[in-house]
Parts: sequence; C-alpha cells; structure tokens
Amino acid sequence: MEKNKFRIAVAVIIAGLCVLSGCKKTENITIWVGTEAKAFYKNKMDDWVASYSAANGKAFPWTVTVESVDTGAAASKFLDDTAAGGDIFTIAHDNLGKLIAGTSAIAPITDEKLLAQIANDNPPIFLDIIKGKVGDPGVEYTFGVPYIAQALVLYYNKAYFTEEDVKTWEGMWAKARASGKQTVTINGDDGYNNSFLVLATRASDGAHAAKIYENQQFENCDFTSDLAVAVMQWGQRFFTDSSPDGRTIYGARKVSDSGWEVELKNEVSLSLIGGAWNFNAALAALGSNLGIAPLPNFTLGPSDVAGTSIPAGTVMRSGTFADAKMFVMKKHPKGDKKSDQLQNILLYLSSKKLQEEAFEQCANLPAYKNADTEFAKIKENTPEGLLAQVQIEMFANGRPQPFGANAKMNNWYYSQGASAIILDILTNAKDSSGNRLYDTTDKIKAGMAVVENIWKTGKRPE
Repeated sequence: MEKNKFRIAVAVIIAGLCVLSGCKKTENITIWVGTEAKAFYKNKMDDWVASYSAANGKAFPWTVTVESVDTGAAASKFLDDTAAGGDIFTIAHDNLGKLIAGTSAIAPITDEKLLAQIANDNPPIFLDIIKGKVGDPGVEYTFGVPYIAQALVLYYNKAYFTEEDVKTWEGMWAKARASGKQTVTINGDDGYNNSFLVLATRASDGAHAAKIYENQQFENCDFTSDLAVAVMQWGQRFFTDSSPDGRTIYGARKVSDSGWEVELKNEVSLSLIGGAWNFNAALAALGSNLGIAPLPNFTLGPSDVAGTSIPAGTVMRSGTFADAKMFVMKKHPKGDKKSDQLQNILLYLSSKKLQEEAFEQCANLPAYKNADTEFAKIKENTPEGLLAQVQIEMFANGRPQPFGANAKMNNWYYSQGASAIILDILTNAKDSSGNRLYDTTDKIKAGMAVVENIWKTGKRPE
C-alpha cells in the first residue's frame, strides 16, 4: 500500500513538472512495409532520423516506427481504422481506387520536390496509375509514390528441368509426368496469383485472351472470345492430368495444406508461379537447385481449340500483371507539420539510392525507369540479379492491373466469386451430385460468361 502511495505521489510530481516545463507527449510516425522489408526500412529510417538530428541540431520531434503489414491487405486494414492506420503505408497500385473513393482517406502529394522526383524517375506506365480524381467535378491529384516494380515469374527445380525445358509448359509437363511429379503450384487461387492463363497473350500478335476493363471502362470486358475459350480448355487439360488413382496431378494445381515451400523442398511439385516476395522462401527450399525463368509459353492443341475458330498450333505466352507497389500517406489536418515531414520521408524512401539498396537487401525490383540499364547489380549473375532480369522480361508482355480508377473494379474482379469460377473451370469441378460442371465447350463458355458478367456488374447473371 505504501509503495502504491509513493508511486502515485511521484506521478503527480512528474505531471506537475511537465505542466510547468511544457513537456509534450511524444508523437509517433508509423510506416507500414512488407514483411520481407521491415528490417531494411527500420535501419534506413534510423539513419534518416540521425541525419535529421545532426543537420538541425535538435532531435527529430517524432518517434518513427516501421511495421510489417501485408501489402495486399494494407488498404483494407487502413480503412478499417484510419486513426490507427499507418502514416505512410505500402499498397499495390490497384488498391488506390478504394482509398480515394468518395471523400479520400489519404492525402495527395503536394511537395514540389517529391512531385518532381516522381515525374522524373518513373516510367509512363507507372505515372498513369498513381493518380486519381476526387471531389466534384473531379480534380486529379497524385497520391502514390512508386518504389517497387513486380511481376510473376517461375521458380523451378534445376535438378529436373533444363533452361530449354522451362521455355514451354509442355516441356516441363512431359518431364514432370515422366518423374511422377507435379509440374507447377499456383501460389493462390485468387485473380492475381492464378492469372497466367487469364492474362495470356497470343505470341504472333500480342492479342489478349481476355479483355479486362480496357480504357478503364466497366463494359470493356470480354472473357468469352474463341481465344479465351481455347486457352481455358488448354488450362483444364493442364490442371486435370493426373495419375490413374488421382493422387498425383502431373500438371498444375493450387497449393496444398502442407504449403508450397514444403512441396518444392520435398520435390512433390517442381516449380512455383510466384513473385519477388516468394524469392527467399523459394531459395531456402531449393538452394543451389533454384532456377528462375519467365512464365513459359504453351501451344493450343486440337482438343483445346475444339468448338472455336482458333487454329491448332497457336502459341500463347503466359501472362502477368506488371505492377508498382507504392507508398501513400494518411491525411492530416491542413497545416499539420507532420504532413510536411511525411513527404520529406517519402522523398528519401522512394529515391533511386534507396530503391537500389532495397534490391540488394530484399530483392525488391526498383521501380524507377531505366533501372535495367543504369543499375549494374541487376545485370549480375546472381539469383537476385536473375530475378530482376526475369521480372523485367515479364514486364515486356505484362499489363498493369486496371483497377485504380474505380474501387468497384478491384472488388468485382477479385472479391465477387469470379476467381473461384475460373479455378472450377480449370479443375473441372463437380456439383453436389458428383457431376462434372465444365466437361464440354458449351459449359466452359457458359461459366466464362458468368465470370465476364461479374467483372462488368459485380453480379452473376439472373
């Protein structure tokens, strides 16, 4: 009891001294980054704070905290509680629409130095996806600061596949089948990780199998073209080729409960479609046997083109979204000094120098233009260098996610059931009575029409 009285007395004295001396509550600046980069950016921010203090002759007035938050979920987490959300946080660019819908929850970039750096350093493909219109009649602002480029690649086991094998899915498929193994694991059944067929393009002319919100218009979606149907029929053949007892899928399948890392390490599956964020885990699973390559081509056979006008022998390139991860910042009251400091921090974190260091430490591909020619580390014969080179090659045939203009586009593409239907078509799923749902061209096309309607309207057709 006496100890408690003593503690209370000390607290009262300290509080009184704070009133007299004007001591302030320490405020915090919180930065959210991907798990793989938390340690790196914490060290960099420690350096920045120390430099600020040395240059200004006084301590930086805020405590800076760097936290790891999944970049795919960061926007939703922020919107769930904006007061507790990061002051600066990382999003994939397709999440911008939901953050600025209605009354924007994030602040536009206004600092002239930062705007100039964004304009000077980034390729046109990124400058088009970091802006959005808010208010009425709709004023356009820059909201995002790109600092990472990303594309899906193939991680494969070099003990089973040669560089020639991984140029085509058929080459890999034949080798895996002969070994009684699974060719590839898709890292998720969502519309991003399982997009290599939906985003496929014809090698001869670059024609897209699917049109998705072209020119950022809802009605500009097409997933029922003959080319799309032929691609999905090829995909169904790839996803359903199995051993007589059905226990081993020789082609593609989604990750099992054991996890893709275990499947790669135990040679159950011989490759993975993944991103740079999977690099460290893939390297840990395969070690010196890790190979990295662009997603392979595939050739449409007679059964794949049945019921379409597409000729057998048509060569297709596997597709990817070619995206930017970018920083955005919380909206603070006008004139708030913290807002100015946030933009100074963004100027530092998105600089070419920091992007290059993040590549060396975290294998994050720099987003700045001409990094492939200006940054020597990308050209080195190392796993990290190869990962960068392959992503750059995938960028040539990739396309940005067209979901930043309107929050509904992201929601309808990813969250209204379209991705599940696509996986059901590929795996030729059964209904509750055990009947196959997609065992004919007509059924496949009907399922694809449902997907297309969801993309356009957010609903299944009545």
